[in-house]
Amino acid sequence: MGRPVIQNLAGRFGALDKRVYILSLGWVVSSAGFAMVIPFLSIYFHEQLGLSMSAIGLFFGFTTVLRALPQPVSGWLSDRIGRVPIMGWSQILRSLTFAGVGYAIMTGSGFLVIAAFVSFNYIFGAVLNPAANAMVADLVAKEQRVSAYAMLRIGGNLGWALGPALGGFVSDKSYSALFYLAGFLMLISGVYFFYALKDVPRKNGQRGLADFKWGDILNLRQDPRLLRHCLISFALFLVVAQLIAALSVYCVETVGISRAQLGTLYAINGFMVVFLQFPVSSFFKRITLTGQLTVGAMIYAVGYFLVGLAPGFGFLILCIVIITIAEMIVSPPAIALVANLSPPEAYGRYMGIFGFFHMSGWSLGPTLGGFLLDIFATKPVLMWASISVLAVGASILYHNFGRMLTPAQNSALRAGVE
Repeated sequence: MGRPVIQNLAGRFGALDKRVYILSLGWVVSSAGFAMVIPFLSIYFHEQLGLSMSAIGLFFGFTTVLRALPQPVSGWLSDRIGRVPIMGWSQILRSLTFAGVGYAIMTGSGFLVIAAFVSFNYIFGAVLNPAANAMVADLVAKEQRVSAYAMLRIGGNLGWALGPALGGFVSDKSYSALFYLAGFLMLISGVYFFYALKDVPRKNGQRGLADFKWGDILNLRQDPRLLRHCLISFALFLVVAQLIAALSVYCVETVGISRAQLGTLYAINGFMVVFLQFPVSSFFKRITLTGQLTVGAMIYAVGYFLVGLAPGFGFLILCIVIITIAEMIVSPPAIALVANLSPPEAYGRYMGIFGFFHMSGWSLGPTLGGFLLDIFATKPVLMWASISVLAVGASILYHNFGRMLTPAQNSALRAGVE
């Protein structure tokens, strides 16, 4: 990488509001705690409790409602009472639920008790994202948006790089200790948000709780562009979600790698984002936001198709590299496009609506993956080919969606990648 490119990246790092860096650091701790346990939760259910992949998929499908419904409520609340209280309390409550899982595992309480604690954790975790994304929109100008969301992703993926690597080691010793440690990290994150961040004053002030209506969330006909983006992103995130439950179980049980090697795969994913997110964003700087989403979805299709051909750990490293490249292309423009479509007084609400569809895709993804793993247990190529077809469909839809947007709404340069 030449000196001008390095100077350009360094300049964009330094130009952001300092609270973006504070928020990103808190995101490191939060993501590390979550990523430490989630890839190994499916393995624990399957190996220790004897649940089938279909049953595990059904459980994660149940969490779809739990993860999706709080998103619009959180976004709406953050517009009225502030971003920081939502973020801080969500993390503190998550720490209590992870401690509950650790105690349930230690005492042998069984699946139902563990599932209850995990379900509450998903509820409180879903509250965090809309408030954080809205706060970024508050803090930076339009020309810095993609850079700021990329910075937030770097913090989150640094946590994803550290968490699974530590989780793979701790889970070999004790599953209960794994969840206790995750809870402690969540507690640190919540307290940090409260003491290190301050909300941007709201110009419209705080309004009454009676302003909230579920019908306003479900009725998106007045904003067809946001609706189209939400629906396509739902399909795309069904694909993205295979990175967690389906891929982890497939790699360990079908390909036959160790849990420590699985942790290494997730560490590669996280560190790639940490070191390459800004260069990748710069490389695609002259492509529209929907153009980036089109390319990223197609690369996802290639990466997941190759997973079905993987004979061992080395080939899986190639697959995770391709999948991570797709992730780096897709994630910042997806959020930046929501911000570009939103009026400033409703950043939280729009982020919450998008989060509803985003999280629904993330939650239903493991259900889809679990059923496909069971159906194509002896033909893994067909399982991962099915996921690839879905990614190709999302790519085509985003390509067509770009024609509905104005240059100001769709330009990556105007959204902040310079």
